[in-house]
Amino acid sequence: ACELVLMALGVVRITGLNPWRFLLPAVAMAISSSVFEELLFRGVLYRSLETWFGSWVALVVSALVFGLTHLANPQATLEGALFIAVEAGILLAAAVMLTRRLWLSIGFHMAWNYTQSAIFSGIVSGNDAAPGWIRSTVKGPDYLTGGQFGVESSVLALVLCTTTGIVMLVMAQRRGLVVPPAWKRHQA
Repeated sequence: ACELVLMALGVVRITGLNPWRFLLPAVAMAISSSVFEELLFRGVLYRSLETWFGSWVALVVSALVFGLTHLANPQATLEGALFIAVEAGILLAAAVMLTRRLWLSIGFHMAWNYTQSAIFSGIVSGNDAAPGWIRSTVKGPDYLTGGQFGVESSVLALVLCTTTGIVMLVMAQRRGLVVPPAWKRHQA
């Protein structure tokens, strides 16, 4: 959706296509990073915190830790890390809260990384861009493009991903899937 908005605004212009084989190298990166990071940040950190402190504390802490770890990436910025903490941290934790499983957060994470790198030849979390399937030019302000950190650091991703995450949080709340802190569960 972010890329389509950028195309509609004329910020991203498609200049050509690379051969289909350009779609293959990013598969391993997308699978490994999404599975590893979701197991670590949502499977271990989020779930451990949720057991003791409830869903809301688990969401905030896991989101912040997830975002801040992206400061280790090349071309990382504090702004990019904070954008990831908010947009992806909320979205991915909400996916776990709503489904009580990791498959949706892994799928979102994998789809984002793969689409940005393999399809749109874009920067993912401040890492160097590699050629993907679509060749394009990107000319526009950093608040729309995300600058050297990638679209994740754009207002578009912040609004779209955070909104999706909030919708899922509302759904989880309505379905009674929000876990209270341990001390409140014991009182009930």
